[in-house]
Amino acid sequence: MAIADQGSVLPTHADREGFSLSPTVHGTMEPPTPPRAQYHAGGEASTSTSADYSTVAVSFEEPFSAILHDVSSGVSGGMESATGDPYVRMSASKVPNQKAVANVGSLPLGAMVTPFAAAASGAAPVVLRRDPARCARCLAFISGFCEVDTRGGRWLCCFCGFDNADTRLAPEPSGELRAHPELVLSSVDYLIETSVGATSYLGGGGGESEDGKGEPTPVVFLVDECLDADEVVALKHSMLEIVRGLPATTRVGIATYAASVAVYDLSAAAGVASAEVVPGTRSPMPSDLHSLLYGAGTFLAPLSSCLAAVEAVIGALRPAVSAAGPVHGRPRCLGPALETAAALLKRGGGVPSTLDPSGGEEAKGGRVLVCIGGPATRGPGGITVEEESELYDFEEQAAKTYIDELSTTVAALAVSVDILAGGRAAVGATRLAPLVAATGGIVLLLEDFGASFVSNALVAARRCAGRSAVLSVRASPGVACARVIGAAEAMTTDAAAALTAPSLLMLAGDRELNISSEDTADVFRLKSTDPSQGVAVFFEYTEDLPANFVYVQFVLWTSSGPGAARVARCMTRRLPTTGSQRAYLRAVHAPTAALLAAKKVALDAQSSAVGPAEAVQRIEARIADVAEVFSPPLDGAEPTLLHDFPEELAGFAEAMYHLLRGPMLGRLLGHEDERAVARAHFLTAGADTAACMLVPQLYVWRGLDSFEQVPPADLALQATDALLLDHGTAMFAWIGRDVAADNTTAAAARASLVTFGETLARGRFPVPQVKVFNQGSSAARYMVSRLVPLHRDALHEQDARYPPVQLLAPDARKALTESFLPTEEPSFVLWMRELGLAAPTLDASVKLFMESGDTGAS
Repeated sequence: MAIADQGSVLPTHADREGFSLSPTVHGTMEPPTPPRAQYHAGGEASTSTSADYSTVAVSFEEPFSAILHDVSSGVSGGMESATGDPYVRMSASKVPNQKAVANVGSLPLGAMVTPFAAAASGAAPVVLRRDPARCARCLAFISGFCEVDTRGGRWLCCFCGFDNADTRLAPEPSGELRAHPELVLSSVDYLIETSVGATSYLGGGGGESEDGKGEPTPVVFLVDECLDADEVVALKHSMLEIVRGLPATTRVGIATYAASVAVYDLSAAAGVASAEVVPGTRSPMPSDLHSLLYGAGTFLAPLSSCLAAVEAVIGALRPAVSAAGPVHGRPRCLGPALETAAALLKRGGGVPSTLDPSGGEEAKGGRVLVCIGGPATRGPGGITVEEESELYDFEEQAAKTYIDELSTTVAALAVSVDILAGGRAAVGATRLAPLVAATGGIVLLLEDFGASFVSNALVAARRCAGRSAVLSVRASPGVACARVIGAAEAMTTDAAAALTAPSLLMLAGDRELNISSEDTADVFRLKSTDPSQGVAVFFEYTEDLPANFVYVQFVLWTSSGPGAARVARCMTRRLPTTGSQRAYLRAVHAPTAALLAAKKVALDAQSSAVGPAEAVQRIEARIADVAEVFSPPLDGAEPTLLHDFPEELAGFAEAMYHLLRGPMLGRLLGHEDERAVARAHFLTAGADTAACMLVPQLYVWRGLDSFEQVPPADLALQATDALLLDHGTAMFAWIGRDVAADNTTAAAARASLVTFGETLARGRFPVPQVKVFNQGSSAARYMVSRLVPLHRDALHEQDARYPPVQLLAPDARKALTESFLPTEEPSFVLWMRELGLAAPTLDASVKLFMESGDTGAS
């Protein structure tokens, strides 16, 4: 069984020399060569005539023709474009056939899978309302990479080679298989075991879907009562905007916590706020919750019937009294408040948890949205002493133990917890991380309770709650799924079989063969169905591969509830193998390979066994190992001061440079809580968002709504330009001095920058806010600190890594390079030299992941 990692401290493989993956076999199969029956066109057994197996090319008329966007590359050519595939991005378009090359851990082999990604317009998967054809031996789904006998209705599994029978594959009189787009498309959806009343498609666990269908997830708002006066004013205004922005059918509850917990009755008359009070010094007892759960009050109700009461509660919020003391020391019983909210959702929550065969009727599911302004200091999970106290370590350990236990309990109830911090004090984000990781939630550290709080809270409240989807990973014999990093957890064999097993009717055609079916896929439960979130899948070889191709198949399983239809999204990819190391390097997709490596580094930094400091050293060792393995010195060559680095992996090295100095490990963020939260966001992010978090994307405004992407270097900070920097969860707009001097031009630039930033950020969570500032302002440091200090390099190196600088006149270029403040931050070239390596100078290296998108936008 492969390992699932999600940012918490979990067991991991022991990497050889810190890099190479363990040779232990996980989830592989070595099936015996199956007997291949021979058939005539009529389908009867024969001993002399071979079946007419071929990879089927299917022609379609409407409605399928509009979505067959990449038939030649999807089936005939082997795999879809690494950058154009919204669901699966492989780290290479060709893979080695040698185990020794494939298992070099410093250059990961795997895929970024974003299973809920919104497909490009016109490229959404076909929905097939029937069971899929699955291999009778290994249970793999049929795909266009399988050999199919169109006359006898048989097909050969591309994973185990078994000869399967399926009469549905017989062609129409016209000779075409119009009913089987799965034989052409590399991604399709199956609607399985449809039941009457199924209302949600890919909704998973309730929650409002993108098209507005499905029952909204119940939400309980937990509000910190220990805020200052200005914070309360902002929070009240924002809370009113949030509840008014939710669907009227959303069931909500509202509670506050300080020294005790107050859960408000939403059946009270408008203008009156009344509450049941729960002690905050200990975990609530059944007697504490009896009147809350079984009394006459209404503590969870649709907004359509309780909006006035909710507004009254929000209007009654008051700041902490002046005698409450410093913000970080005020009494906050967060632990008992979370237990109370979870009990409320258990008793009166919404849709049942999905895809959970062990879930009882009470495991309803829902979401707790915590509005917090400081750390927990009262009751279980709280720390009552200062950090300098000799009792601090003891209380911190007790708080961590409690949070771990609470995480297990809340996750079992299919309740997700989001923590939105907008106050002035640190909230103990690292202690709360296991809670949000276990429940599929998120921690957000915001500057205040203003616009960013509103936009993120609205998205959080609409997210689906509960463990509502599973992902199976399958690969060719000799290729194992070694680990998965993201909001996922490995499942037991029995639990996985209950969720992904085919219907008995599907295998009826092969019963006479007396075949024992065994699903060889690794299966993981996904804790989030956010379109912007994904998982990193790592593969390792257990042997050298004799085959010409490697096949991988990812199947996403979702359901709208118990008894409703299952939806299986099947994504199959084929990769040619090669015995040439140079051919493999040319086939590596540097952005995806870098994302896999960066996720491993971020996970190491989160663990207490490694930590951030050791993770930084591992980045540098990783780059040195790649150079040693893939660019060894030639026999008899003269030794040089700088070792060559493979030019094909230039983008990979630059990504590691940005990771080293970025917000996850560098000094851009001042507090370790902020860096830990940034790493947690990165570990669960999908391919597009994670790519921007790793390597910032820089755009130059060219007037009107036109933008051009350029390398993220400080030489782009020219007074005549306006720039937008997209760093995944943060966006910054910089307006040059000359642009700002003209009010009309400055206003146009500001509007265009904000609009373009919002367009880029559409669909992301957390929702980044565009911060706008002028050249020379104090806030400009947010932009400058994220750009490569290219001004420190020699002129020819500047030309290679930022070509637009060559357009400047010599005097203007000199003035630009001299305008920057002195810094000790090395450029990419200087950093490589410090490692004893020569920075690659390929033209591709200056693109800095620009191949993952258009070089211009309008």
